[in-house]
Parts: sequence; structure tokens; C-alpha cells
Amino acid sequence: MEIREGDALETLAQDLPETIDLVLLDGAKSLYAEILSLIESRLRPGALIVADNADMSPDYLKRVRAPGSGYHVHAHRRGRRAFDAALD
Repeated sequence: MEIREGDALETLAQDLPETIDLVLLDGAKSLYAEILSLIESRLRPGALIVADNADMSPDYLKRVRAPGSGYHVHAHRRGRRAFDAALD
């Protein structure tokens, strides 16, 4: 597992692994669609993207919800407590 800390537009613009299995988006919601553009070609089939408060990123949601996008979108509205509980 690799964790990249810092400005996502900088840290994800270089040296990406061949394939990406899991992405956690929990930062500036306005950048989610742009971040997806940086990593999309490396996502393996079945990769999981967890986007915190994605409802605050309309461009990202429009993209992943578009017919034929290849994404399966599942909304979980239980908030941070549910996510934290999954980590325990």
C-alpha cells in the first residue's frame, strides 16, 4: 500500500504505480474530477474509489454517474462514523 500526502494534483501527477486498486478522496471536493483524470488510466477493473462527501463535488458525480462511464456508484449517507467503524 502506498499513501501519498500533500497536494494531490502534484503527488499524483508523477510516478504512479502500474495499477491502482483503491483510492480514498478526502480533500478539496472541487478537485475530485481533476484527480480522477490523473489516475483513471491506472485504475484496474474493479478498483474501489471512496470519495468523502462526493455530493459536494458535482463535476465528479456527473462524470462517474454518466451512462457508459464504467463506474458503479453507491452512496453511503451514514457519514464519517460509519467509515471510521470500518477501519477498526
